Amino acid sequence: MTLIHKRGTRSELIAAAHLIELGYYVFSPVVHQQGPIDLVAVDTEGKITLLDVKTNCERVITGRKKPARIYRVRSPLQKVMKVSLAYVSEDNTVHFVPAINERDSGEII
Repeated sequence: MTLIHKRGTRSELIAAAHLIELGYYVFSPVVHQQGPIDLVAVDTEGKITLLDVKTNCERVITGRKKPARIYRVRSPLQKVMKVSLAYVSEDNTVHFVPAINERDSGEII
């Protein structure tokens, strides 16, 4: 397993733990390791949220002192499926784009 795969797996586990803390039931696709969805979250009212988990990466833009998040673009299929992105930072902060509900503001686990 490469370092990129290890970071991705770590991010998926942190995002899953965060969702469980928020009260979701979390499922991970087993059949396809590569695909448009990393996690499926279901709230207590039955609302299903499809997530693609990304490890947060930042870069310093010329003229700025503070690094900026590198935003990932959803694929055409992910847009049709209404997949949300979950960014996981090194400090275990999870940020959903778009926010998955009114409770989420990118809390830290």
